[in-house]
Amino acid sequence: HGSTLPRAGSGIGTSPVLWSADPHEGDQRVFDNKPGRMATKARSVAKAKATDKKDASVKTGKRSAFKVGLLGGMSAGLTVNTCLFPLNTLKTRLQSRPVGAAMGFADRSILRGLYRGFFIDTMGTFPGTGLFMATYEVLKATGALHPTLCAAGASVAGSLFTAPCDAMKQRMQVDPAATVRGELRVAFKSANPIKRLFVGYPQFLIRDLPFDAIQMTSFEALKRWHSRTVEPGRRRTPAELAWLGGVAGAITGLLTTPLDVARTAEVCAMRAGLSCTGTECLVQMVKQGGPAVLLRGSLPRMVEISLGGVLYFSALEHTKRVLGYHDPLSGDDGKVKVANA
Repeated sequence: HGSTLPRAGSGIGTSPVLWSADPHEGDQRVFDNKPGRMATKARSVAKAKATDKKDASVKTGKRSAFKVGLLGGMSAGLTVNTCLFPLNTLKTRLQSRPVGAAMGFADRSILRGLYRGFFIDTMGTFPGTGLFMATYEVLKATGALHPTLCAAGASVAGSLFTAPCDAMKQRMQVDPAATVRGELRVAFKSANPIKRLFVGYPQFLIRDLPFDAIQMTSFEALKRWHSRTVEPGRRRTPAELAWLGGVAGAITGLLTTPLDVARTAEVCAMRAGLSCTGTECLVQMVKQGGPAVLLRGSLPRMVEISLGGVLYFSALEHTKRVLGYHDPLSGDDGKVKVANA
């Protein structure tokens, strides 16, 4: 740690002095009869200060991650919902029609009121997506969890806002007579208002947990692949991140369509000619229409989520850059490591 020098004016046999030239601590002279203990103490002090500095940096990073995730998620969710809500309405109407009913894009009724339910859905999506991304970024910044687990935890947090609003939105999309006031009145007059508001919640989680896990993991994996194969070492452009998000969205949309059909089946069971709850609805639909019903609405859903991926990740990354936030670096093992500022 330094050199041992004789004390000024000392004679033979006097105790040595430890000269410390630690760049973090400055030049110091420490007097003790035991140089080994002095060196150990100096290293312990330096290590403790370094640990405190690291802990403070991690806490600051988590606060920054939460703020950026919250603002980025809200702006991205609002952008996607505003632009792509009509596609979501088309998908819901295709999924909710009775099995065997000849209803398609040629039927003009399917194209009416494509923004029905937009207000109540946005009331859930705006804070829900913000909380989702805030939770995801904080968990990712810890460097301790795989992106899949980060996305799953974030999905549960965001669902507390999005699930009840999504259920009311779906009923309004398929029922011209349904209104926000009417839906809330029915819910709060029911024997169990919470159960009414969160109808189909297990199916919501069964759909959204895999959805968010697949989408975020795919996006992170595509970013790592692109960073390694296309001009390694430089930052990805907004256009590149946009199309990577679109590819991740298309993959996710196709793989999770059967889960979305199950969710819609329970929420809109009466309109679909079913009397059931939970997975029983999906079983009845498959018995009536065969396995093909599992891909109902898959085309508009894939288009919606693919375009949504482009818009969502573009808005998210733009917000991060405006706020000067640097993402944690992703390792080849799929775990996320905190980037040095």
